[in-house]
Parts: sequence; structure tokens; C-alpha cells
Amino acid sequence: MLNLPLLRRQCQRLLVWRAPELARMASRSWTVCPAETVRIPPALTLPGATEKIKALSPWRDWRSEKLLLEGGWIEHAACTTHLLERVDVVEAFLYCGAARDQVGYGAERWFYEGLGPRIALDTAELATSRSGSHFFGTFLLDDMPLGLLSQGREDVIGMVKRPYEHEEGYRRLLDLPRPREVRHAHIGRLTIHVDFAQNSHKRRRYEELRSRLRRHLTSVVACRGAGVYVRRGLSGEPRVLSNEEEVVRVLSDAGFDVLDPATLTADEIASRSLEARIVVGVEGSHLSHAIYSMAEDGAFLVLQPPDRFALAYKEYADRMEMRFALLVGDRASQGFSVPASDLLRMLDRLI
Repeated sequence: MLNLPLLRRQCQRLLVWRAPELARMASRSWTVCPAETVRIPPALTLPGATEKIKALSPWRDWRSEKLLLEGGWIEHAACTTHLLERVDVVEAFLYCGAARDQVGYGAERWFYEGLGPRIALDTAELATSRSGSHFFGTFLLDDMPLGLLSQGREDVIGMVKRPYEHEEGYRRLLDLPRPREVRHAHIGRLTIHVDFAQNSHKRRRYEELRSRLRRHLTSVVACRGAGVYVRRGLSGEPRVLSNEEEVVRVLSDAGFDVLDPATLTADEIASRSLEARIVVGVEGSHLSHAIYSMAEDGAFLVLQPPDRFALAYKEYADRMEMRFALLVGDRASQGFSVPASDLLRMLDRLI
């Protein structure tokens, strides 16, 4: 099947000599939450931490990381909503006139097999983000609060995304039904949201989701130990903690519960991390398992690979007024390692 929306888009680009952003094609736009400027605290680190950083995650930039690391004034972009007319959905892509955007997961192609007939929808509201369709961590951080913007409407749709083992469990805990997945459609009027920033409106939605999870776990005894360590596992980009067993031993002796998401359900993870005061783990999507269950005044201790540094979870911690600490590891023959002495020194500052 030929991707006709892509062909039409290419023709319109030749006519207008530009490739506009999708939001610029909106017939109407409005602001849900204006941009905000707030002051954030510095991350908790040990002396010499920044000297260990060799490279950033490919999704991050040093200007942003430096501000998150050192603290200061930061601007959170507005949350905006846009109404688009005559939009085509083909697998992972939206097409509207000369504009397109990859919101779902998958490559753009000229020809598709097994795409199925095109459906026609008069109206729809999109509850999928590009980052959430590609990464489990941002699925919980971005798509779950995005779902609250659309909740109550009967025409909510989602786009194709990577399969997530724990999705159904968290949707039940957060009272967010899975939206209808649309792969091939023409939509008369489509509502989309630009909602990546950590503004105050998003904080209110985070708080609502945290409350919903607790309503499902009323009979669960809160975490009584110092906190939880969330194993990263072997999925996703390689970030191997070569001395993980030593780290686990140190944390277990300090009263931490060790969680392995690969062997636990969403209910089990949420129950064991409920009201955890400290969440420890290698930087990565698996840390999102605790964002709705950890204590309101909790803290993150993120173990950072020196060649893939990223502070995505400090953005969440700052928004929720939680503490954020990090340890930059040392390169090892397989991955990286974190000295037990450094781990104990940082725990002394957090406990």
C-alpha cells in the first residue's frame, strides 16, 4: 500500500518551500498553562563528580545538564493545545498539509504491508507523545499525565508504540484506560497537546496520579526500610554496573529492598516501593517505576555511567520538590563501577 499522505506532503512542500511544524498548522490553539520561571536547587554530589563525566546521553545537551547539576533559574515551557483539521495517521506518523510529525514508534516508509483499510474519524484527541512511544520511562513520566488532559472524552486515541510489559498494570493503578490505537486513519479534527515541560500544571497531574495509585494500595504497608534499589536489567541501552552485587550488598545491609522489575508485576513494584524515602538505581527508564509510589519528601540517588550522563529524573525531582543525588561511576572493563565507599558517603547525606 502506497503511503499517499507522504506523497501529498512532499508535493505540498514543493509548493510552499518549507516544512512547517505540526502545531503551526492548527486552526486554533490555546494555552493550558503558561511558561514559568522557577529556581531549582543543585544536585547533591561528591567532590570531583563533574570531572568524571566523559560524555552525555545522546538525548541530552550540556547546557541543560549543567543548569540541572548546579541549580539556578530555569524556564518551563507552556503546555499548549492545538486543533488540527484534515489529519492523516499512517503508523507512527501524523500528516497535515506540508507538516508531519513522528509521534508513534516505527520508521516512515513509502510502502506498507498489512496496514489495513483507512478508517474515518470526525474528531479525536491524541494521548501519545513521541518520547512515550519510544521509552518506558517517559511513557510513565509524560504519557500518563498527558492522559489526564484527555480523560473523560470518548474519542481519545493512541498511536503505535513499543510494547511495555507493565503498561496494563500501571494503567489500572492510575485509572487510565488504554486509548484506542489507530494505525491508519483520516481525522477531520484532531486535538494534540504540547506537554513536555515540567510546569505547575504537570505537577498537579503528577499529584493526582500519585493519589490514584495510593487509593489502589490502601491495604499495603508502606516501605519500612531505608528505601529501594531498582535493578536496571539488560533491556534498553547498555548501562552495566559491573560491581552491582557489591552495591546490592551495601544497600541491603543499610536496609534497602532490592526490586527487579523484570520479575515483578506493576502491583508488586508499587507495593514494595510505596512511600520509599530513597530510590537508588542506575540512570534509566526503570527509575520511573517509583515516581508515583515513592514518598512525597523522598530522594533519588542515581548511579551515573561516566560516558552516558543524563539528569532526566532531576527534572521530575525538582518539580516535586524532592531531593536528587548522584554518583558518577568509574569506567570498568565491562560498563562502569561505583565505589562502595562513595555510596556509603552519599547515603549518610540522605538518610
